[in-house]
Amino acid sequence: MRCLWLFSAVLLTCSVPALRGQPLDVPAEEARNWTRHLIPLPHELSIKRKIVLQPRNVRLHLDAGSTDIGEQAAQDLRTLFRDKTGAEPGGNEFQIVIGLAGGAEAGRYLSSEEERRLRALPNHEQAYLIKPVGTERLLLTAIHPRGLSYAARTLHQLLEPHLSKQQVSIPLAEVVDWPDIEERGVWNFPQPDEWVPWMASLKLNFGKMAETAINPIERGKPGSVTLNMDLYESARRRAFEYQPFLMHLNFLHMYGLFQAYPELAGRGDGALTGRYFAHKQGNQHRAPNAAHALFPKLLAEWLRDFARQGITEVSCWLSERPGGDEGLETTAIGQDVMETRALLTAFEQVKKEYPAFRIRLFLSTVPTGRYYRVIAETPEDIKIERACATNIERVTRLPRDLFRNPMLDDYAAEGRWIASYDVPLTANARVDTPEFMVPESSAHRVRDYVRQLIARKFRGAYGMMAWADNTKETCGFNVHALAEYGWNLDGRSEKEFAIAWATREGYAEPEKVGEWAELMGPIEFDVYDSDFPIAYSWGKFIKMVKDRERPYLGEGVFRYYTSPEDFDRKIAAADRALKIAETFKDDYLANETQVVRSYVLLAKWLYEVAEQVATKDFQDLESQAELRKALAGLGEAGKGNVAAIKQWRSALGPEPWQYRVHDAIKGAEDTVGEITDFVSGRYFY
Repeated sequence: MRCLWLFSAVLLTCSVPALRGQPLDVPAEEARNWTRHLIPLPHELSIKRKIVLQPRNVRLHLDAGSTDIGEQAAQDLRTLFRDKTGAEPGGNEFQIVIGLAGGAEAGRYLSSEEERRLRALPNHEQAYLIKPVGTERLLLTAIHPRGLSYAARTLHQLLEPHLSKQQVSIPLAEVVDWPDIEERGVWNFPQPDEWVPWMASLKLNFGKMAETAINPIERGKPGSVTLNMDLYESARRRAFEYQPFLMHLNFLHMYGLFQAYPELAGRGDGALTGRYFAHKQGNQHRAPNAAHALFPKLLAEWLRDFARQGITEVSCWLSERPGGDEGLETTAIGQDVMETRALLTAFEQVKKEYPAFRIRLFLSTVPTGRYYRVIAETPEDIKIERACATNIERVTRLPRDLFRNPMLDDYAAEGRWIASYDVPLTANARVDTPEFMVPESSAHRVRDYVRQLIARKFRGAYGMMAWADNTKETCGFNVHALAEYGWNLDGRSEKEFAIAWATREGYAEPEKVGEWAELMGPIEFDVYDSDFPIAYSWGKFIKMVKDRERPYLGEGVFRYYTSPEDFDRKIAAADRALKIAETFKDDYLANETQVVRSYVLLAKWLYEVAEQVATKDFQDLESQAELRKALAGLGEAGKGNVAAIKQWRSALGPEPWQYRVHDAIKGAEDTVGEITDFVSGRYFY
């Protein structure tokens, strides 16, 4: 009886294949589905076999010398493994090896040819290699610890859907990977404790430290800053640059600069630098007197405090928008140049004490006239950041506009480090007019802009948001698109990207999300990459009708309509997309479709009304009847737009809503209302 029990136990044990993992073939469809859990998609990826075994039989080995970045990467994998399986990866059957190319264990399995290739790849400090070693090991290696972080992140995404308490499925993946653009990230984002690790998980690697604070300025006391160093260090260990900044120099009055040092206030009304279009009231800000000998000394105090706290690089923001001190010293060379000289003087002082410390210069918004001199006077190893430039860099072209700046593009081609903050994560795109909070999910638009930055040889690509509530819901799709195409521009189509996004988001039928995105991505590109939202918020349509100016298809909000029939074609495509989106359990994409469709319909009737007013005299009742019909269509389109925005936002949560939602509603209501009042009071008998 005892022998029978032993025989049964042995038989049961042998029947569990996971006790002794054997390589299994991975069919092409399974491999494709596996890769749909990856964002971004690696440049070179092959999954032909896998190992299936019990969790307790897996070991994770980290080579000595992998630095704290490698330790964090290993720890994140251990945490995933423990959370999903309930076991520690400390077994003896299959080993995941993480280590730098010269590590004791990793070095045994990496050939000299493979190491040379890693060193030759673009942005090689972030490049990595994953490969199976026989059927008992998977090697994750890189030249630099940052590469180890990204290798572990790829494996993390591959393992997530295939870990359970019963078994582990490990792909014997062959990967060689690197990013197409060096820095990728988001400039302005909320909840940094949540966003920084989330962005790092997508291999985004840059964000502005929103908590950076200049402490109240007191005369005679050294300037200082308060920073979130805990999150800074946590981000650094995940290969993410959570970078602090020195605020726009024309904003320093907010910290008491001119109360403490009135002699540093920019002289004359010309020092007032105005406000953004979206900020219709409030402080206009005053540029400092950067020519004063005291100014670089104060700047050096702040920079020194950054360096003292362990910061390796700070973004220094020049004054934004036109304006400058009217003193003779400044007007001789310009405010931007004088501020740059003061910053460089301060930097040279600090660098003597902290040789590894660096700064970068942030050029913003309108004052571009003397930026040629700013860059010429700036050492070549100082990075240049450019923001709020889409309007002044736009070059009209079909089928899509170009964004070009001959001076910056030439510097970039010569090897200067230049980044843009204008990746269109939100509908507005133009950072200097973040007026309307409305939905946009267009990988087509994000990819187009990133493609242009890469072609221009820019080294950084960032986007921003102008609100803090529901940011992942409104911008999450496009943040993923930036992660995808900033890393691997030509790896996936926009449709395949949307399928991968939907897979990771848990949609029951990800392919349908891909179909939706293929329909709506180009339409949203058309709707928002135009004179949006300026045409609504600043009365451009109202002026067009009142001036009897004929609308021109191909310009303004009509930028991407080539004929009157284009309106109905886009509406029909949106209707097809809506039918797809209405099958999803989550109603977000359906509500978004309704909003975008309503903007197309609004543009259609605005065009019709403006065209009739510009081309007819309405001396007969027949022409008046046609105008009444167009005006009625405009009225219904306006109501539809307002209803769609409210439905979309209500689904995200109750009032109070961010004021930019109400700005969008008001923009449509005012446009329709004023045009209706003007036309009705003038042309109808």
